[in-house]
Amino acid sequence: MSAVLQFLLAFGIVLFFLLLAYYFVRRGFFSQKGSSISIVERHYLDRKTFIAIVRVVDEYFVILVTDSGATVLKKLEDYKEGESFSSILFKKIGRRSK
Repeated sequence: MSAVLQFLLAFGIVLFFLLLAYYFVRRGFFSQKGSSISIVERHYLDRKTFIAIVRVVDEYFVILVTDSGATVLKKLEDYKEGESFSSILFKKIGRRSK
């Protein structure tokens, strides 16, 4: 009987830690909020290739990302962040954006 109780206690402890980890992952506890690097716009050229405008602190760069790596194409000097293409499109056709 004591082997069954030991098993149930160990199983309960493992289950508790799994549920605790799941809770923190779902809440975004380990996410990097306030990161100084973000992708502003992205345009896919192919299934695995896209051009992106990336903000690093207060500077903007155009980069080409392929499955073999990323290349900085140009540093943008006077880029202003505006609304995304999809939000402008949904406003024009009268739908809410996702």
